[in-house]
Amino acid sequence: MLEKLKSFYNKDNLDYSTGYVDPFEFHQTFYQILVAFKVADLRKKNPPSYFNHNMILFLTALLATILSAISVYHGLETADLQLITEAGTYTLIMGYKLLVLSCTRRNLPQYHNFLRALKKDFQYICSVGEKYRTQYFENQLKTWKICVFICTFNGTIGISMNIFAYISLFYYLATHDADTEQSRPLLFPFWLSNVDISKSPVYEVLFMFANVSALLYTYNYTFLLQTQIVWIRQITSKVDVVIWNLQDLLVDIYPTTNKVQSEYFSKLIKNRMRDIIIHHQSMYSLLEDFAIVYKKLLMYEQAICGPVICLTAYCVAEKLDSGEFQAILLILCLTTIVVHFIPNLMCTYLTIKVHSVCEACWSIPFWNAGPVIRPYMVFMMQRSLRPLPLQATGFRDISVETFSNKMTSAYSLFNMLRAKS
Repeated sequence: MLEKLKSFYNKDNLDYSTGYVDPFEFHQTFYQILVAFKVADLRKKNPPSYFNHNMILFLTALLATILSAISVYHGLETADLQLITEAGTYTLIMGYKLLVLSCTRRNLPQYHNFLRALKKDFQYICSVGEKYRTQYFENQLKTWKICVFICTFNGTIGISMNIFAYISLFYYLATHDADTEQSRPLLFPFWLSNVDISKSPVYEVLFMFANVSALLYTYNYTFLLQTQIVWIRQITSKVDVVIWNLQDLLVDIYPTTNKVQSEYFSKLIKNRMRDIIIHHQSMYSLLEDFAIVYKKLLMYEQAICGPVICLTAYCVAEKLDSGEFQAILLILCLTTIVVHFIPNLMCTYLTIKVHSVCEACWSIPFWNAGPVIRPYMVFMMQRSLRPLPLQATGFRDISVETFSNKMTSAYSLFNMLRAKS
């Protein structure tokens, strides 16, 4: 069994050294989840209806957001800071799920452009760009392994939250004293006016609803995070193709006084430069599509990351003070840190890769290539030094530095809340 898992992880059963490689067969987990979310069908001109599993995800998230918001309102009325912070955290998280689903539906053309670009790149590498095949598919294999890790990690988180919810319930049943007013535990801190949620069958319904909501959220976030990673890695693969072609721009070209050879070399350079410009423009088209889909999502993550981490850590600390260990909130806190760090790390990596085009231009003796291509080289260098289109007024760059600042702010706010409590 372990050998089969290793073979699946390392793609030992797929020979990508020769022939045409189907990108959707190569990235199986990525493509299958796109099919499930109805964004991978390139044949339909009209956007798919929400009357599918996306509708279930949307309605579940909407109901969970409403119930959590009601709990926040009750916490404000009763001045219950722990209820406000815990229910507020789930409200922000479930609201994010609604935003993800709405952006997925609204930006279907960008998803389709990405899939077409992915297929076109694989066709190029398997035909015209054969000399780059080994390096290219080594990068794609890394992308595949990252996707497998992300799917495993997110799935483990959702299952772990459900397991701890059941453990909490079993522990309550084993230690419960009938004379106390302690209520049965729930994954989400639900509250409904004039409804005793600790009584059957309301409790059982809310208990199962909360557990299903947690699983569906991790499933939805797996789609989001995996698509982000594949998209960014594909942009960086395009950067590599541009750099490799720049390195080969003047290969087998040398100074000559022969007019025929000189014209041949000039034409050869122009043809090579044309291909480089095509790849470079394709890279930026893919980057712009990525920004259209994910900029607002990344900005939302940047806005809520600090509060969510701070509030979950505060709730865990307050519960520990009262002798209760909140494993579910601790998992949520640590998971938020990890899944927010990954996009920041990937965007930092993307920025470095895009800037590396400028360095690649400088590393070739373009002054010997004639005046025709120099304006194109200057244009590519200037464009590669621009900031990524992942910016908005009032927000910082999506980078590891910003992530570090957000963690510092969350820790400061956590200390302030603890000092007041």
